[in-house]
Amino acid sequence: MIVYSFNRTYHREVEGDREKVDFVRGSNVRLWKNDVTRSFETHWHSAVEIVSPISNIYTIGIHDQKYVLHPGEIIVIPSGELHETIAPAEGERYICLFDLDCISKIKSFSSILPFFTSAIIINETTAPEILKPCLDLIEHMAETYFAEEPMWELRMYSDILNFFAIIGQNRLDSMMTVPSKVGNKQHEYIEKFNQLFTYIDTHYADDLSLEFAADLTGYSKYHFTRLFKQFSNTTFYDYLCFKRIKVAEELLINPSLSITDVAIRSGFPSISTFNRLFKKLKNCTPSEYRELRERNTFEKVYDVAEGEPITFKGYIKPEDIL
Repeated sequence: MIVYSFNRTYHREVEGDREKVDFVRGSNVRLWKNDVTRSFETHWHSAVEIVSPISNIYTIGIHDQKYVLHPGEIIVIPSGELHETIAPAEGERYICLFDLDCISKIKSFSSILPFFTSAIIINETTAPEILKPCLDLIEHMAETYFAEEPMWELRMYSDILNFFAIIGQNRLDSMMTVPSKVGNKQHEYIEKFNQLFTYIDTHYADDLSLEFAADLTGYSKYHFTRLFKQFSNTTFYDYLCFKRIKVAEELLINPSLSITDVAIRSGFPSISTFNRLFKKLKNCTPSEYRELRERNTFEKVYDVAEGEPITFKGYIKPEDIL
C-alpha cells in the first residue's frame, strides 16, 4: 500500500460523489506529496484543495473545462466544487486539503471570500508576481506537515493565512486604477467590502437588492457595480446566488427539510428559481444532489506494486443519474 507520513494508508472514501476527507490525527488539514498514477472521477468535498505539480503535468477537470497544470503552477479548488483529477503515467505533486471554517470568520478574510466562487489559477500568466511566494509557502507547509513537530497544525494554518493574504492583496492591487490614491482607496475598499460581505453572511436569506448593497457601501449603483466586479471578478447577484447555494448544500443534508424549506431558508424567492439556479451551478437538481449525498460509500486502497484498487464498492458515476 502507499504509505505517507504518520504511517497513514493513502485512501479515498466517497459517499455519492462527495469525498469524505480523512484529516490526519483529528486535525483540520491533510497534505500529500502524491505520486499516485490513478485518475479520480468527478467528486467534491467540503475542504478547500490546493494542488501544485512537482514533476510532470497534472490535470484538473471542473465542469466542462480542463486545467492542465505544469510543475511550479498552482490551482485552488473551492469547497464543494465538483472536479475530477487526471494523473499522468508518472509524476509527483503536492495536494493539500484543509477546513476553511476555522479561518473564514476572520474579519479581513471576508474580503477574499468572493474569489472562491471559482477555481483560482496561479502561474506565470495569471499572477507572476505572487507565484514564487505562494510556491514557497506550499513547500514550507509540506516541510512542517511531515516534520511532525509540536504545533504543526498551527504553523500550517499560519502559512495558509499568508497564502490567502497574498492572493487577496494581489486582487486588491489589481483593482486600483489610480496609483496616487492606492493607499487611501485600498483601505476604504477593504473596510466597506468587509462590512458588506459580513452583512451578506448573516442576511443572505433577506431580500437583498443591488441598490441596497450599493447604499450599504455608500457608493452609487453604477460605481458599486464596477467596483464589485473588479474586486470579486463576479457580479453582486452572482455572488449572492453562490452564497445561497452554499447554504442550501448544507441544509440539504438534513432529510427532515423539504426542498421548499431549503429554498426558503437559503433566501430564494421561489422553488422554481431555486431549482433552476442550483442546476446551473451544481449541474444537478437539489433532489439529485440530496440523493448523491445518500449513496453508498466506496473506498479505494492502492497497492504500490500492482497499482490496482484493493477494494471498490458502490460507486455511482455522475452521468448515471444526471
